[in-house]
Amino acid sequence: MPDDQVDGESVFTVKVGQKKVWAYVTACVTYFNRGGKRLVIRARGESITKAVDATNALKRSFYKNLVVEGISLVEDQVVDEKGVRTISAIEIPLSLEPAPQEEQGR
Repeated sequence: MPDDQVDGESVFTVKVGQKKVWAYVTACVTYFNRGGKRLVIRARGESITKAVDATNALKRSFYKNLVVEGISLVEDQVVDEKGVRTISAIEIPLSLEPAPQEEQGR
């Protein structure tokens, strides 16, 4: 999972593809546990539902303080043996907001 440039700054990007949803959830949890504060989940085509499922699993099972900063719908131009095709894609920027004071002591 490489870092991509967004607005001139490096952002950790999880690119969703053929693996199971929990593989992407694990990648995000690992990144956040190592001190990361912001990442982008990106998927295109048939993998878009996996990106949404991974985001929901992160929020439901791991991080109640996860913030979905927005959702960007984009189109990628892909060149293959059939020529140029346009494929829909989604980018979901996520960040962790600080835990409330009363929960930090628990």
